[in-house]
Parts: sequence; C-alpha cells; structure tokens
Amino acid sequence: MKPVNVIDIDVSYGAKKILEAISFYADRGEILGIIGPNGSGKTTLLKAMSRIVAPDSGEVRLSEKELGTFGFRDLAQQVAVVPQDISINFAYTVREIVMMGRHPYIGRFASETSGDLEICDRAMRLANVTHLADSSVHEISGGERQRVLIARALAQEPKILLLDEATSNLDISHQIEILNLIKGLTGTITVLSVFHDLNLAAYYCDRLIMLKDRKIYAAGPPGDVLTRETLNAVYGIDALVKPHPLTGKPYILPTYEYAAKHQPERGVHVICGGGTGSDLLYALHREGFRVSTGVLAVFDTDHATAMALNIPCVTEAPFSAISPEAREELGRCIDAADAVVVTAMPIGKGNIDNIRMLKHLTGKPIIIFSEKSGNRIEDHSGGEATEILGNLEEAGAERVDDITALVNLLKRPHRGFQGDGPLRDGERPQ
Repeated sequence: MKPVNVIDIDVSYGAKKILEAISFYADRGEILGIIGPNGSGKTTLLKAMSRIVAPDSGEVRLSEKELGTFGFRDLAQQVAVVPQDISINFAYTVREIVMMGRHPYIGRFASETSGDLEICDRAMRLANVTHLADSSVHEISGGERQRVLIARALAQEPKILLLDEATSNLDISHQIEILNLIKGLTGTITVLSVFHDLNLAAYYCDRLIMLKDRKIYAAGPPGDVLTRETLNAVYGIDALVKPHPLTGKPYILPTYEYAAKHQPERGVHVICGGGTGSDLLYALHREGFRVSTGVLAVFDTDHATAMALNIPCVTEAPFSAISPEAREELGRCIDAADAVVVTAMPIGKGNIDNIRMLKHLTGKPIIIFSEKSGNRIEDHSGGEATEILGNLEEAGAERVDDITALVNLLKRPHRGFQGDGPLRDGERPQ
C-alpha cells in the first residue's frame, strides 16, 4: 500500500492551468524530491496534496484513501507541512509553537496530557531545539525557527511530511543540519520535499520528479533524472553531471561560455587518467584556457569529462598500449600547448608513453599536479614513471597540490619555476 498516490490530477487557478495530468507515488519511508524551474507548479502540487487547493480532476490518495474523504483533524494526523518560513505575530515560546502540533489530538475544550507533553519534548529533542523551549520565536534565528517548525510538524506524528523549500532561505550549514534531521526520520515518515538546490536534492532524495510546463518531465532515481540533457531541456542550462567521488550520487557543475567569448591566449595539455584530471579539466575550461588532454582510453572517467566539455582528447582503445598514431597526435597537442600538466594518475606499461614524451621536452613549463600534498602517481611501470617525473622535477617542473593555485600559476603574466629565474611573457625555460 502506497502512502501517497497521485493519479492524473489537473490544478488551475481561475482560468490558468498550473498542473496537468500529474501522476506519481511515494513509497513508505522514502524522500521524494520535487524539482523544476520557477513557475513549474512545485508549491501548487504540495498545496493539492494538503487540500489547500482542490484539483480540477484526478485523485490524491493517502494510504489508498481519497484525500477529500478525510476530516480536517484526521488529515492533520496524517500530513504535516513545513513551509519556507511563517509569519508569527505573537510572542509565542518555542514550546508553545511545538505544542500546536498536538492540536489534532486534543479535544476542543481539553488540555494537553502528560503524553502530549512527552511527545512535544521528544519532537524538540529530535529537532535540537530543547534548549530554546522557553525562548520567544522572535528572539531566535531563522535556522532555529525552521527547526522549531519541523519540531511542530513532528509533534503531529504524521505519516507524511511535506516540505516546501523549507531550507532554501538558510545558509548551507543550517540547510545540511535540517536535511540531516529529515533524513534521519525516514523509515517511519514519508517525506515529499520541494528543492531549489539540485545538488542537495540529488544527495538527500531517494527519487525525484522534475516538473516542466505544468507536467512531469522526468521521474526516477537522481542519477536518471539529473542528466545533462534534462537540465538543458528543463532549466535551459549546460551543465556537467558527475558522480560524487564519495557518495556516487550525481552532482552538477554548470559550464560557462567564457572560453567561447574570450579566446584564451594560453593552451594547456593535461596528461591524466582514472578520474584524476576531471576537476582540473573543468576548472581550466571554466577559466577560458585552450585545453587538450590525452592519451586516454575511451571508457576512462577523464575521457567522459573531456567529451562532456568538448575538450579535444587523444584517445586509444581500452586496455591497449598507446599506438604510434596516438603518440603522434599527442606530440602535436603538446607542441600546440603553452604548458603541460601531469596529474597523479595510475601509470603502467600501457600508458607510460604519455610521460615518456616529456623526457626531452624543452621550451615550455611542466606542472605535476596532485590534489593532496605529497600524493604521488600510482606507478605500475616498474619504477620508470617515478624516475621520469623525478627527473622532470629536477629539471624545473613545478609540483602543485591545489587547483586554484595551479590555475593562478598558469594565468600569471610572469611565472618562474624551480631552478629558473622569472619568465617574461612569451619566454619559455630552456
């Protein structure tokens, strides 16, 4: 039995249709995110599910029971709503606000029981506002007020929790605090939340529904919904969507048109692999450098990043040694670049020609990039790769462990490398 089942609903405000043919479900204990551009109907959808607005047609069913058949008290025991913010005109204490969540269970002329007080105290503990119990809601911060509203919703003991961008006006630390709280409730409460931040939606939600032009454009796990194609079609943006290195969830990096509008004067060839160059490729592309990369296997993560950013890439078949043709193309890319960056990538017999090409390179700087200080390449070449890079450092190659520092180094008008004096524009170390 699905806690939430929305079946083909249409919603209008007067003559203007806001939602059309909306159908979806929510499983017990999951977080279902609702995303879409401004005006796509996200808030209206939550209002239809809490009976603030009535659908023109279709059904909203809660635990197989049609929404319109619930009495208001019964509905408040099933569904709790947390808005973005709420205007509170009276100086209620935090405890009084949270206790309002017990009204659906307290008779009209009755007082709260010891059980109600216990539930209220537990809700405040969960929302981390117990220490604010006797404070006026006018004396606490916005983030604390949002936690109070969540505590009030928890005091209702709902089966379904509706969040209307409940964290969008908060700073990132308060957003994460509240979303971690919500995540900890799943298993007992089904959560439907409108999200403005797509990366937070991807991280915290089990599934997403994406609205566009009054309809559901895409639905499913975050990795299926948040793609470069859907983001372009729904939001009109070009973005690189990558799996997060720690969570595996998708995260979104908007691309920029800077490079197209401002032809860069400097080219950089990035020798990378195994995902060690993806963030760097993105940063260089964003800053407007003329970037090339390779040699990379066609299934490599860095190859996928280069293709997504339309960065020229020298490619080779998977699990194959670098061919003479690819080696020649690599040489042309290096010749055309003003600098070469080598990442702390895995190097074996199959790809060692990438750095062998640098052994006798003169006339341009070489930077060895490792995101963690002291991190070295994974040398599977019997020590040859370590020896080559060591010799390059002795000859003046610079080692950098921060992307921002690397970008600034490449942008510097007068830059020097170990063992060399300052360089004038256009001059290269010999």
